[in-house]
Amino acid sequence: MDEPLATSGPAQHVQEVQMLFLQHADLLRGFLRGLVPQQEVADDIFQELFLTLTAKAHDFQLGSNFLAWARTVARLKVFEQYRQLKRSVPLLSAEVLEVLADEAPQADGLLMPRYEALQGCLQQIAPRAREMVSLRYADPPLTPRQIARQLSWTANAVRVALARARKFLHECVERRLALKGQA
Repeated sequence: MDEPLATSGPAQHVQEVQMLFLQHADLLRGFLRGLVPQQEVADDIFQELFLTLTAKAHDFQLGSNFLAWARTVARLKVFEQYRQLKRSVPLLSAEVLEVLADEAPQADGLLMPRYEALQGCLQQIAPRAREMVSLRYADPPLTPRQIARQLSWTANAVRVALARARKFLHECVERRLALKGQA
């Protein structure tokens, strides 16, 4: 939790929220770049996020978890941008955005062990599941419908298979980290 500064009114509250933003700017920028493949778009959303958090500073309870609040607003900004661009910019799926928002690393040092565990877990899933995951998160990513066409499956079957693969990968990564004492 973030420690509140001494307050003396609404202007001071806004200033404190802005200071919290600056303290967490690197994590928020990294969070957005993880959600939006195009760096320029992520940077635009980052700037908009600052303005939005400043405008909504009165909604933030000083002393509560600023980073969680800011990430929630950032995720909404990503969805807003996605709708404005009418899907011309490939973004992650809503489910992945939710998982990332809920479980975003608190520091860069947490990312590498997770990445290494994920690489090991990817080697354990079935080849077809690995292929689907690879296609879904490729650059550019394919939609479940596109993957279905490529694999001669139904889009629903691909969605189910991807959900199962994500669940397996999540559980596998957590087990690996727990075994190494890094969970």
